[in-house]
Amino acid sequence: MDIVSLGGETAAPDADHGFDAETFKEFISFDVGDGDPIYYHSVGKLYRQPGGEIIAGVEALVSNRLVKMEGNQAEAICRTLVIYRDPDSGEILQQDDGSHIIREYPYISARFELKDRHLVIHTEGLSGPHQNGLYGLARVSNDKVFAQRSGDTTFFYWTLYGEVETPIGKVWFNEAYNGSTAPGVPDVMVMNRYGTLPAFAGMGDGFMQTTAARIDSYEQLPEQLREYVEKHAPSHCAPPVDNAEIDRLKQEYLGDHPPEAPKSAAPEQLSKEQIAEVVGGYFSCLRNMQVDELLELFSDDALSWDPVGTPPLLVRDKSTNYFKALSGFF
Repeated sequence: MDIVSLGGETAAPDADHGFDAETFKEFISFDVGDGDPIYYHSVGKLYRQPGGEIIAGVEALVSNRLVKMEGNQAEAICRTLVIYRDPDSGEILQQDDGSHIIREYPYISARFELKDRHLVIHTEGLSGPHQNGLYGLARVSNDKVFAQRSGDTTFFYWTLYGEVETPIGKVWFNEAYNGSTAPGVPDVMVMNRYGTLPAFAGMGDGFMQTTAARIDSYEQLPEQLREYVEKHAPSHCAPPVDNAEIDRLKQEYLGDHPPEAPKSAAPEQLSKEQIAEVVGGYFSCLRNMQVDELLELFSDDALSWDPVGTPPLLVRDKSTNYFKALSGFF
């Protein structure tokens, strides 16, 4: 089994990133709670770059549990579910067979260590399903974590850069997190991610932005999200219980036949006649340089650069079934 390793410790031993014993405890409470499960509910959008087309709405549920806090070290276990939705209707995006387009982290174990004035976070976690339906295991170390006070508010911000070789090429990302905590004010966290698009969105780079609110009980989560989790991903009602559950999850998800993504009725597909019509029109327009007619083949929802053609032609809404039908010919 290949294990992906990301990040690393780059800070000098005496680096001052704004942490002391009190700020360390604040960060742990903010990030993973004080012992009982806490939740972060995120909403946002996924955009194509550089055109800015909205590809999908993004909704995520993170559940965290602090399991150990001793001096300058802490440990937690977590779980994450990311759901991609139609940006207009809010419906779950699906693969052709009806599988829901999600990204799941069945477990993440985290270890936090305060080293003088800076913090190091070590994590290990499962993630998937990838294009082949399998899950992978990654280990991450990160010391690019900073704290800063402003009155009664403490701000936390941290970044992570990753680059991974895959069967279809190199995948990369830059993630930046910003959070704040203050007495009597709900904790919030913002995530910005720039990098390779998820496989369902096609080739190229994208930008994801989400905002999350901390919620201290499962019952306070939005009803629509709870209904989805209880029906399709019940394990995400809470973080893992203990290391025994994590060991079981490794056995279950790292085999050749891991659990499949949630599935419901398959979406309507283009008929062969519809595909033949649009493909024929596409090549006819290219052959005759009928740019206006070419643009009419696509919806008016968004603009992005088509990699086919010299110079590249502006094409509308790459994420439609029509574009997917065309892309199979190249």
